[in-house]
Amino acid sequence: MSKVKVLFVVGSLCRAGAERFAYEIDTALNKKKIQTTIFCLELENEISHNWKERYYDKKHLELGTPIVFKDKFLDKKKTFIDRLEGYLYRKLKITKPKKPNSDLVAFLNSFDVIHWMGEYTYIQSIPKNIQNKSLIHIMSARFQDDTIYKSFDFSNHYSFCSPFKKEELLYELNLFKDYNHTFIPLVLKMNNLNNQWKFNHEPIKKIGIFTRLDRYKPLDPFLYAFHLLLDKMPNCELHIYGNGDPKTEGIIGIIERLNIKEKVFFRGHQDNIVETVFKENLSLSWFQGYNNDRPAGYAGIDICTTGLPLLCWDFHPKPNNIVNTIYPHFKNLNEFVNYSLEILNDKEKAIVLSENQFKQTKKDRNIDLYIQVLEQQYLRIYNLC
Repeated sequence: MSKVKVLFVVGSLCRAGAERFAYEIDTALNKKKIQTTIFCLELENEISHNWKERYYDKKHLELGTPIVFKDKFLDKKKTFIDRLEGYLYRKLKITKPKKPNSDLVAFLNSFDVIHWMGEYTYIQSIPKNIQNKSLIHIMSARFQDDTIYKSFDFSNHYSFCSPFKKEELLYELNLFKDYNHTFIPLVLKMNNLNNQWKFNHEPIKKIGIFTRLDRYKPLDPFLYAFHLLLDKMPNCELHIYGNGDPKTEGIIGIIERLNIKEKVFFRGHQDNIVETVFKENLSLSWFQGYNNDRPAGYAGIDICTTGLPLLCWDFHPKPNNIVNTIYPHFKNLNEFVNYSLEILNDKEKAIVLSENQFKQTKKDRNIDLYIQVLEQQYLRIYNLC
């Protein structure tokens, strides 16, 4: 049997979650059976203003995975007929129907499986035969934006994979009539990890948040919580690590209104979260959580591999009503603050939480547990098409 040719479609090649997932998968796939290629939806010589440079391009190339940028499929010239047609559509205020680029269609057709890394990367205008061999990996949640699926045709059949559990799909994918779904959480390679975190006895307690600064990663609950926490423990600092402009995103305005600006520090993107945790001697991490169940992103998983205790604010609109002792989730500011104070001050409780999260992450997030599940999905799609 020849190798199954799989195309990963990514929005960029910077250090973001979907791009991280694509790389983790690329490292673990059985390359004797599967051949991978990257299709990046950026121009080769243009990078998002939030990033200084790409990262995963070099990583994929080291694995021998070729990369194709969207430049290859841009229309270099428009004919007079194209310009006239566009003018008439604008004049009549009619939305011009999108036609798939013939070169792009031919390129996509040369693969057996198209794995879209993020529902936002999926090209809606592709022909039916390419839809049929598409696997769409959901990288967002409706709490971030309730319209993330607005461009999909809900009557079509789709193949999805995501970290959502069966009962969560009733909310997340309630608009879709026909789909099949494969559960795959955010996973990574576990390389002989050991819990190296130590309880911090320093007079200044530092709380870290690792996140990208944009509207899809809300920070307001954490800032309100920090305001309350300072009333009870003024020797704390909040350090926010991640790309983005805090002023543009409205975060500076919030901390000024709360009068906590002197205690909040924006530290920018960190190349290595694990190294930063130990270098900065952090006492606690706050993170986005989902459905009283799990950290909602790679940064939260990386934190748990260090042993740094992590507490989650639950962004699910109606989370499960259970007590999560491994990854504590909160919807009440006072409860969130009080538990944070316990972890900051009670060494024994902090160490127990640290150990529980570390062990659970090693158990649940090992890519070796899921890579065969994904390979089976590739084969299923390959055999269907």
